[in-house]
Amino acid sequence: MARYLALALSMMMVVALVAPVMAQSQMSPPPPPRDTGPMGGPAKPLAVEGTVSKVDPGTGTIAVSSGWFGLFGRTLQVTPETQIQIEGRQGTLQDLHKGSKVKASYEPRDGKNVATRIEAGPEAQPAATK
Repeated sequence: MARYLALALSMMMVVALVAPVMAQSQMSPPPPPRDTGPMGGPAKPLAVEGTVSKVDPGTGTIAVSSGWFGLFGRTLQVTPETQIQIEGRQGTLQDLHKGSKVKASYEPRDGKNVATRIEAGPEAQPAATK
């Protein structure tokens, strides 16, 4: 009788240890996190307005300086989906130049600020001397 009791107890312990492992292996992985806004809705594009301080065609980025003395700014990743307007006409990353005034919309993705739209005006002109 003691043998049957020991055997039953052993089998219950095996089931108790294996059942949670089996249940976890059958669960589907959680969905990847979505970019959401503060109220749980889709993230809204952010914006920056300032002067182009650097264009890097090799990495496909532009740096935009803004705020007092250009202290605040963003580096934006330009993708093939980025809409670029240069003085009202369609342009490319190569058409953007240091000193151009820009307004840009961007979205944070994978730790980068990805530009969705860039509107560029004329380049800043040096002040005339009298």
